[in-house]
Amino acid sequence: MESFYRRLDEGRYESLPTTAGPWSPHAQHAGPPSALVARTMEAHQPRERMRLADLRLDILGPIPVAPLDVEVRTVRQGRSMELLEATLSASGTPVVLARGWRIVRTPDDFPRLRGYRPEDIAPVPDQQGHGLGLLMPGAHEDGYLSCVEWRALEGGPGTGGTAVVWGRQLLPLVAGEEPTPWQRALVLADSGGGITMTVDPRKHTYVNCNLHVVLDRDPEGEWIRMSSQALASPGHGGTVHTALADVRGDLGTGLQTMLAQDVRS
Repeated sequence: MESFYRRLDEGRYESLPTTAGPWSPHAQHAGPPSALVARTMEAHQPRERMRLADLRLDILGPIPVAPLDVEVRTVRQGRSMELLEATLSASGTPVVLARGWRIVRTPDDFPRLRGYRPEDIAPVPDQQGHGLGLLMPGAHEDGYLSCVEWRALEGGPGTGGTAVVWGRQLLPLVAGEEPTPWQRALVLADSGGGITMTVDPRKHTYVNCNLHVVLDRDPEGEWIRMSSQALASPGHGGTVHTALADVRGDLGTGLQTMLAQDVRS
């Protein structure tokens, strides 16, 4: 396994089998495509002292394990804020639409605002006794699931819809490149619905149609901490909320809108 993608040409990438999600060897987990969109936005007409701060992705359908084309344009350009828009396509058909805000970095002497964030978080645990499997009945295990290492602090699949875990990707996003902090966060952020999976996928559907990630600080290091909770209100809908952190502490949030349905027989 060398990476999730191999660059073929400007804006075109080969999707490797490592991108395949748990449901099929032919459909990607949304984590790697999300990071690929972030990669493209970060490289689009970069400006000094500006950073990607907010990224929302709408997933239009299954993302095939096939060559992907990504295009990005500036919707709104300003001195301190820029709105970018990207389209990820397979065989000419859009599969992901995304918008991201790039903003000027906060001054180093700006007052620190902590809100309700804890002062300290539990560190990455030793591997022994803390492995977390994301296995589900009939899951495809040879793609994404084999390319991310998880270490659990509490909860997890089948334990009540909450989880606190550390995770890291085990291979580059694009062959020959070191992932950026945003890319590392996004490879994992879409797994909120997976690490909290409690409903039996043979009986109930609980899948996301989008991913919205906001980071007020760029992650440091290769480990990302996810504190996630899955919610469903019968007769209405579902969401997954994730607090994202690194070894220094909390740094942002992720939100997924979930399609919560009974499996049709």
